[in-house]
Amino acid sequence: MKRIMVLLFCLALLIACVPTPDVDAVKQKDTNVLIETVRREQDETPAPHDLPERFVCDFTTDTRNVHVTADVPIEVLSETGTFPMLRVERRAIGDADRLTIAGRVLHSDTLYIYTYRVTREMLAEQIRALMQEPTPEEKAQWMADLDATEEEYQEMLENRKQMLAELQKQYNELPEDDAPQPFDVWDGSAPAYSDDFEHHSNYIRIVGVPFANADGTSLDSIEIYVDEQTVRQIEYEIGNRDSEDVTSAWFFNDAHKFGSSRISPSDYDRPHDGATVAPIDAIRLVKSYFAGICDYSVADVYWANNAATDGETEDSIGIRSNTRWGYLIHLTQNFSGANAVYCSSSAMDPPDPSVQVMRTWPYESVTAVVDGDGTLISFVWLMPLTVTDVISESVKLLPFEDVEAIFRQQTGRMLSDADCRDASLDVEAVQLGLFRIREKNNMNAGLMVPVWYFTGKLTYTDAMKNARLADGFSEAQAEGNWYDMLNPLLIVNAVDGTVIDPWKGY
Repeated sequence: MKRIMVLLFCLALLIACVPTPDVDAVKQKDTNVLIETVRREQDETPAPHDLPERFVCDFTTDTRNVHVTADVPIEVLSETGTFPMLRVERRAIGDADRLTIAGRVLHSDTLYIYTYRVTREMLAEQIRALMQEPTPEEKAQWMADLDATEEEYQEMLENRKQMLAELQKQYNELPEDDAPQPFDVWDGSAPAYSDDFEHHSNYIRIVGVPFANADGTSLDSIEIYVDEQTVRQIEYEIGNRDSEDVTSAWFFNDAHKFGSSRISPSDYDRPHDGATVAPIDAIRLVKSYFAGICDYSVADVYWANNAATDGETEDSIGIRSNTRWGYLIHLTQNFSGANAVYCSSSAMDPPDPSVQVMRTWPYESVTAVVDGDGTLISFVWLMPLTVTDVISESVKLLPFEDVEAIFRQQTGRMLSDADCRDASLDVEAVQLGLFRIREKNNMNAGLMVPVWYFTGKLTYTDAMKNARLADGFSEAQAEGNWYDMLNPLLIVNAVDGTVIDPWKGY
């Protein structure tokens, strides 16, 4: 829960830094109108779209004189070049699917619920410590540190006695030979949600062996987490090598960290420098865990690392013994040969003071890391979808020249903030793929529609950079703004040309 809240808070800060035009071009659409438009055109069988191989542009915006350039391949996330329109809703996976995926990842037919186990030896040390009465000096120090009264000190002593009795009871219940107690077998079920966080845990940790490692190192494990919205389905992490080793996919998922680089789809069959397996091998490995449960295809791949981003330098990353490198893989669901773009933001309801938790709907994805030798390090499975209706198996898309015109118009609008004057914008990737938009006033159901998805980087002038540094921005923030998988430059509905805001979900 803490990690989720921290991530959402960071996302909110990032949103606050994005230049916003005076007039919002993104409005809640009536998806029924879009559906009727598509259905009217179903009799026309759309041919695969005649697209150029690359998206190329070089122009200056009228509003703030921003120089916009692009010369990147157009990545079409469809095996046939055509795209469906589908009605979808949140999917709740069952116990059997959890067991299947966890068994494949942990390489075990029998799985266990990890529980922290104490030994008699550990309890004996705690009991001995509690049996020692505090010295007058220790009492004085305790009372001074807490500014406590004599009454509060006596209350603390009573609590020590109660704890001592509980530990003694635990000690007597353990086998005299101090043999390790096996974990309980897991049946695939998720924990029942409770908002009583003080007395109830909303997640369980699953392992493939019945006992903890004797040397105290962590086990490969899967977390099954539930909350009011059941965002994370399954999260896997390989056991860490030491206390500073971070194996979670969250820490690799930074496209701008030093040393990270996006791998072109044309290079998926070649091992990256420092790896013995190719990206395509890593992709196949991750997809194999979901075979027969959910069909996923690759949206993009990076060569990435898990180093911290606070104060890291090229040298420090290179010499850190606990830095892991690997393929960061973004998978999205395959719908009849076409799959979605990867977007790490979430659709959110407008803030409501009457509710404690803002309702969100993350975009479906599998974010996985496989190291250069082909070992799965971690993955996070977010918000799977199920198809409830096929609106059209192949929709008619806007002509490419219309998309170019919309891109030019909207970049001028988006970059209308005063900070953008004389800046430069470099488009880094252009994809044509599916994207989920919300049904009107609904956070549980929506449509998968084809979209044009643009990412890139805005670089400020030196004068603006210095001004932003003086205003307290970090070096990276002062230099420019990334429009990436968290906050894409532009998402254009490829059917009707409307602009989609991923944070609003429409």
